[in-house]
Amino acid sequence: MRSSIDVHNHLLADDIPHEVSQLSGPLRDLSAAPGVLGLEGVTVGKPTVLTNGDGVVLVLAPAEEDVDVAQVAELLGRQELHPIEPDEAPGLTGYLLPFVPPVALECPVTVVLDEQLAHQDVVYTAAGEPGVILKVRGVDLVKITSAVVSSVTGTAER
Repeated sequence: MRSSIDVHNHLLADDIPHEVSQLSGPLRDLSAAPGVLGLEGVTVGKPTVLTNGDGVVLVLAPAEEDVDVAQVAELLGRQELHPIEPDEAPGLTGYLLPFVPPVALECPVTVVLDEQLAHQDVVYTAAGEPGVILKVRGVDLVKITSAVVSSVTGTAER
């Protein structure tokens, strides 16, 4: 299994300013982070990991919103995208499902970043293990992941 050290080293190697912080207590998943940490929901990126046999897609969207999987599939032209099962995550990504970070995965990954997060000065997201959070600038997150930036929560005007 990989850890937040892998995430930290990956970002250091690419000269991306960031912080990896130990939290005072574990979070079951990132959807609880805004309330626990006193952050705005739109600044916390909750990972959703999808696949369809053509590889892995990691979607980061605001913690309090649900990803529209059909919207992501249409955006990427990848039919039959579906969330991976928790027991599949370590083998595919190297991390436990709720804590899959946007970088340093074991597999090639397409990252989709919700436009609400991309426009934040600072984004907080999974750092690879429970009780640890990654803090990185939105623009750096887009750069380091080569993310596709789009609305993926079904909240944008069409």
